[in-house]
Amino acid sequence: MSVRIPLNYQPSSPSLSNAKSAKRKILKMGFTTGTALAAAAKACAYAITGEIKKAVVVSTPIGLRIEIPLNYVKMEEEWCVASVTKYGGDDPDDTNGMEIVVRMRLNDDKGYIVVRTGKGLGKAVSKGLPVNPGEPAINPVPRKQLIDNLKEVLGDNFGAEIEVIIPEGERIARRTFNPKLGIEGGVSILGTSGVVKPMSLVSWYASLVEQLDIVKTYGIDQVVLVPGNIGETSARRKLNVDSRSIVQMAIFTGGMLKASAKRGFKEILLYGHVGKLIKSAIGIWNSHYKYGDGRLEIITAYAAKHGVKHDDILRLINAKTTDEAIAILKDYDYKEIFNEIADKISLNSHNLIEGKAKVYCILINMEGEIVGLSTGSEKFLA
Repeated sequence: MSVRIPLNYQPSSPSLSNAKSAKRKILKMGFTTGTALAAAAKACAYAITGEIKKAVVVSTPIGLRIEIPLNYVKMEEEWCVASVTKYGGDDPDDTNGMEIVVRMRLNDDKGYIVVRTGKGLGKAVSKGLPVNPGEPAINPVPRKQLIDNLKEVLGDNFGAEIEVIIPEGERIARRTFNPKLGIEGGVSILGTSGVVKPMSLVSWYASLVEQLDIVKTYGIDQVVLVPGNIGETSARRKLNVDSRSIVQMAIFTGGMLKASAKRGFKEILLYGHVGKLIKSAIGIWNSHYKYGDGRLEIITAYAAKHGVKHDDILRLINAKTTDEAIAILKDYDYKEIFNEIADKISLNSHNLIEGKAKVYCILINMEGEIVGLSTGSEKFLA
C-alpha cells in the first residue's frame, strides 16, 4: 500500500487549520529540572565507575529516553561533580538556562540514597506539599526518576550520597510561587513526565483538540478531560470508562470543554486535581496561574458555608496548597464540601457550553484519591 503526496501538501485537519498552526515551525520540546538532576547524577555514576562522558541518555517517567549534554564532569577524590543546564525548549520558564550541579559519592548504606540540600535547592517547610517538611524540595516523580537512572549504571544494590546545588536557585526562586507554597532557600525539582512541552501556544492547544477528533472516530460519545499526568494516571485506575476516551486538556479547561461540545460528545467528565479544576468554580477557564487563582479562597468560602470552625477557617485561608486545605478539613465531612464544589464546577461548565452536553466533575488529591464528586458522577467509577 502506498500514497502519492504532492510536494505542496498541507494537513487538512480541522483543528490544525482553525488554529492556523499547520504552517508554524516545529516547536522544540525541553526537559524538566527532574531530568536535569537525573542526568547530572547519572554522569557521576558513570564517572565513579571509570567513564567520563560528555552527554548521558536519561530515561523519563513517560518512557522517552533523552540525550542530555553535560557542562562538565570531574572527580574530586571519592566525590564526583557534574553539571547540567536545564533547557525549556520553546517553553522557556524561570528555570530555563539554570545550572544544576550534583556532588555524589558511593557509600556502604546499600539500598538507599541520601540526598542533601545544597545551595539554591529549596527545602520544604510546610505541610501539604508532596514531600515532608525538612526534606529537599524534590518531588516524588523526580526522586523515582533519579533512582531509576542511577540503577541503569550502578545496578540494584548500591548506596550513595548526593548533594544538589543550584547556584542561582535562591534568586530564581524569588520569581516563583515557592515562598508562598512553603518552600524556602531555593527552587524545586519538578516534573511528572520528564519533558517540557511548549506551552501557551496555539499549536499546543491544537494538538490537544486533535485528541478529541481521534476519540470521535472510535464512536465514543463521552470524553474524560484531565489536566495532566496525575489526573490521567488516577482516571485509568479509578474509572470504568473506555481508556481511549481519556484526553489531556492541560491548562485549557474552557477551550477543551467547548471543543468537546462542538464535536458532539454527549457527556463530558472533568477529572483531576482540586488545584487545577477548582478555578472553574469561579469561572477561570485557563488554569495557568497567570490567569488567576482563588483556589484557597473558594475552599474557605465553602468550608464556612458548611460550618467549619473559625480557627480552622483561618488555617484554610493561610494554607499553602489545596492538599494542605484538604488535610485541615479531614476532621469534618470534607467530601460534602468538595462534592458541592464539584457541583458548582459542573454547573459553570454546563453553562459555558450552553447546555450542549452533560458535564460531570470528580476532584482528586495529589495521591490520585477522590475527594469530591458532582451529582451523578458516581456512574463513572469502577
